[in-house]
Amino acid sequence: MKREAKIFFVSFILIFVSFFLFKINSKADSSVDIGTTSFELFRQVVAYTYRDFVEQFDLKEKLNQTLEKIYNTLNYGGFKTKLFVIKSSSLKDQMNDFENYYNQIFEEINKSSVNFESVIDSKKLDNVQKEIYKNFYRSIKTKEGFLKFTIRSYCSTLDNYTEYMGPKEYKTFKESIQGGNFSGVGIVMMRENRDKGEVVVVEVIENSPAEESGILPGDRIIKVNDKDITSDSLDVVQSMIRGPENTTVKLTIKRKEKVMDFNLKRRIIHINSVKAFNNLEVPVIRIKTFSVGTSKEFLEAYKKLNQPSVFIIDLRNNGGGLLDESINILSYFVGPNKLGVKLKRRNQVEQVFYTKYPKQINYSKIAILTNGYTASASEIFAQSMKDYLKDDVIIVGNKTYGKNTVQTLYNLIDNGVLKLTIGKYFTLSNRDIYKDKVTLDYEVDAKDFNLAEYYTDKDLQYKKAVGLLK
Repeated sequence: MKREAKIFFVSFILIFVSFFLFKINSKADSSVDIGTTSFELFRQVVAYTYRDFVEQFDLKEKLNQTLEKIYNTLNYGGFKTKLFVIKSSSLKDQMNDFENYYNQIFEEINKSSVNFESVIDSKKLDNVQKEIYKNFYRSIKTKEGFLKFTIRSYCSTLDNYTEYMGPKEYKTFKESIQGGNFSGVGIVMMRENRDKGEVVVVEVIENSPAEESGILPGDRIIKVNDKDITSDSLDVVQSMIRGPENTTVKLTIKRKEKVMDFNLKRRIIHINSVKAFNNLEVPVIRIKTFSVGTSKEFLEAYKKLNQPSVFIIDLRNNGGGLLDESINILSYFVGPNKLGVKLKRRNQVEQVFYTKYPKQINYSKIAILTNGYTASASEIFAQSMKDYLKDDVIIVGNKTYGKNTVQTLYNLIDNGVLKLTIGKYFTLSNRDIYKDKVTLDYEVDAKDFNLAEYYTDKDLQYKKAVGLLK
């Protein structure tokens, strides 16, 4: 458990860093914005998860797992606390016992004289890093800071996708799915593996600070502002990298065996989610993500290509996004009132989503390109296209990421949100995308992230698709 405690300790530090650096970059004071002091925030999170999480669970087990995580993490950080265990049988008593133990742990922390220099080798830290750790130790000794730490400990017992987002993290998350403009450095990231692994740059946006500084697709981000980010969610990493315009952020990048530092000045970034490529052997429509307006952009791109009947849809490095937008594009191929996906919650069909737009694309043959970073809504779209169009669609590339769970947002009393896994999506064929990935017609391995070589003779997946279509 010591290793797990270390990971969780670092994770919480990094979450704290994102808030602290926001304060520094905006030239505000060094106080910590940690929201409400009410324990009702924790009760609200527990109520939503117990009612709506994708799988039923034993609440006592989850609360005890949370207490164990808190115990291990705090003891790793130098706070000597007692390990409490809930034994009550009723839900009401379990929650009351947890709150009682929560208060006792906080009192133990509050009486402790531990500071970061007694645990962390402060000689290896610069002044900004030292201030971050000092503020973390001050935060954990406040009721508000300990509450947020407790909530994140609890969410981590459920799955890898359920998480609490404070107001600032939520703002970053909304920017990522709403499209348009935001202040950042211009990179699209994903985890290397479904549950763990390095944060990989899968795309560098044109005319962005990242492109101008020489960051490349395939680079691994290992630190943000000198702090290790390997145990953080992508939403947290994004919130650390984004920030006010004209402020700077330091990224430590690993490229093969070489480690490099990049100091980037943030600026307003505009992202189009769809791009058309016409001057090729076979025209390509590349969907980078499914955000607000992607289906409209897709139709515009198709018309820009003079409405070809044979073309390629490139979903490589598309980590998903809004399900509605992917089903809207499916509508253009199959017409309205067709099954898009079924949402199953606790092994029962909870909701069915149907296509709604008229058929607008006259196709004869289509290829879809995928890779290991094709995930979520893009996997659902690819599999649905295969389910309906059958042999008229050829899927070429690497096996996809394998994410068929859906998360929804619950507003919380501190103006943050709970992003909770509420179900699993299944397409017409009922294929388990988590286990079996998207149906591949031709597996063509290609791990090179050099977008400059996309749609050239070096792009083996594209070449295979062209050969099949021609």
